[in-house]
Amino acid sequence: MKYRGEIDGLRAVAVVPVIFFHAGVDAFSGGYIGVDVFFVISGYLITSILLHDLQEQQFSLLTFYERRARRILPALCFVVLCCIPFAWLWMMPSELEDFGLSLVGVATFTSNILFWQQSGYFAASAELKPLLHTWSLAVEEQYYIFFPIFLAFVWRVRRSLILASFIVLGAASLALTQWATQNLPTANYYLAPMRFWEIVAGSICAVLLWRDVVRPNVAAAAVGVALVVFAMLSFTAATPTPSIWTVIPVFGTALIILFARDGNRIAAILDNPVFVFIGLISYSAYLWHQPLIAFFRLRTSDDPQGASLVALVMATFTLAWFSWRYVERPFRASPQNPLSRGNVLWLGSGALVAVASLGVFLSAFDGHPSRQTPAGESFAEIALVHDNLRPNVGLHSDCDTKHFALPSNCRTSPHPQTVLWGDSYAMQLAPALVASETRVDFVQVTKSSCGPFPGISAHFGKARWWQCTDFNDQALGWISNTDEIRTVIVSSAFSQLLYPTYERDGTVVDPAEVEERLIKNIVSTQSYLNGRGKLMIFVSPPPQNGRSLGLCYIRKRIFGQPYEDCNFDPDEMTARNTAITRILKRVEVSIPVIWFDDFLCDQATCKTNFDQISIYRDTGHLSISGAAELGRRVNLTGLIQQKISGPR
Repeated sequence: MKYRGEIDGLRAVAVVPVIFFHAGVDAFSGGYIGVDVFFVISGYLITSILLHDLQEQQFSLLTFYERRARRILPALCFVVLCCIPFAWLWMMPSELEDFGLSLVGVATFTSNILFWQQSGYFAASAELKPLLHTWSLAVEEQYYIFFPIFLAFVWRVRRSLILASFIVLGAASLALTQWATQNLPTANYYLAPMRFWEIVAGSICAVLLWRDVVRPNVAAAAVGVALVVFAMLSFTAATPTPSIWTVIPVFGTALIILFARDGNRIAAILDNPVFVFIGLISYSAYLWHQPLIAFFRLRTSDDPQGASLVALVMATFTLAWFSWRYVERPFRASPQNPLSRGNVLWLGSGALVAVASLGVFLSAFDGHPSRQTPAGESFAEIALVHDNLRPNVGLHSDCDTKHFALPSNCRTSPHPQTVLWGDSYAMQLAPALVASETRVDFVQVTKSSCGPFPGISAHFGKARWWQCTDFNDQALGWISNTDEIRTVIVSSAFSQLLYPTYERDGTVVDPAEVEERLIKNIVSTQSYLNGRGKLMIFVSPPPQNGRSLGLCYIRKRIFGQPYEDCNFDPDEMTARNTAITRILKRVEVSIPVIWFDDFLCDQATCKTNFDQISIYRDTGHLSISGAAELGRRVNLTGLIQQKISGPR
């Protein structure tokens, strides 16, 4: 197979945005599509090699898997083993358990399934998982378990059907992807069947070039580059991925592979020495970047920026060059390479068993809490503090309901006169209400990711959208028809400001109109409840700056640093905080609002802890003890009573 330098250049175009995206660089909001570019390249290269082997009657499954082992395993095992000492020294027991499981996932090429199972609204931040990026390797290897056999079968039955079979396979996978985008969004992201179509797109390119039915074309290649760059710069975290939108970068990559050839202008740009060099080390760069960024965040509880970002990027490419030169290349098949196929397969299998065994050890024994922190404290002591940062679901875990329900353990008395209604930002208020000096009996009616806005729901996937709409309809009906309920306390994370928002009839709310739509919804809900003899009060979300403030507290404890380092300037508040403030200032004309900023911020600082109590559990949720301490300090229920009884 003829070497194409422009393909290595295309790898560079893929890997650099991925690195900057994971580092949190806003300009590369769609940098994650670099992984999709890699999938297409992989499908093209692997299929081209297999077609050549089949045509030359050299096809062998053992040879194929030997090549994969030489290509994938040396650098992967090297990077993974380098991560273990830092995980042992810096990770909390629960984090070390998860890291150990991820080692097992890496060794068995099932990490995509593991991370899918570990995902969830209250799950540990994905940014802190050093091996999170290995999900894409797992997808590829799962695909290549059956693909060579499938291709060889079609070749022997009727090779003229190869292209048609790829088109059918790709179309089926894309259709499944689009269905899962609406119904199983997290599974859609991680699981292989919903990603196969991207690899198949590369396979289709390989067939077309193998048949020699496509000629180089600068204009078509330029369109491909434009599509890839457009996706990298315009896609955001709110763009469903993968979905029909992902066709844009996938099709763009296919155009580049097909038409940027034979030294034409686009091929020459991609084939320049800098791009080619980055492409050659791109696999190692991809392997190194996530552990470096994750361990940086674990060590500093901050995102890399400025000098630290530059240092991390330089470290990524330096280590990538080292592992490419001294780990990858020595294992590549060549006349000078003394390793036979049998040795490679045995060594590869042994390395994977060793990685899996280390993973089992690290995930066992409750994460080894007897370890000492760098500050000399036992991780067991830190674990007690960390346990307080578990999800704050209010009165009981039963209160985070999938469908509307009124569990008996979600009320503080048989006949409460107050209801706490909303999403997880309402749940977190329950400990504060219980701990307040003024006693108020209340019932908790809450659902994660489901703000108290009847008929207007953030789109987390079709199932949750419908569940939220139904939940709020029933909640509002129960509240309005329950005579003993007099006060309605509501709060929300306002997820509608981050995700696509849908009306009750399924129409999409224009993003530019979401704020106005929320304001009208809040006012109309309050007016409806007032007509039923209920008084509504809104509690604002806590101030937040986008960092995990609960994690910051734990990290300062681990490394013996002052907790005050986690405090932040009010000017650092997130854009969502600012938008929420605009909304609540508008509705405050008719609806009383409790502002967390009044308790936690002055002109210079927003505090994140009370002495040795972390107020936050993550970026915006209150910890259990933090909420309780806040309730005690400000007598939250007493303040609510004052607000609702005061003049409007």
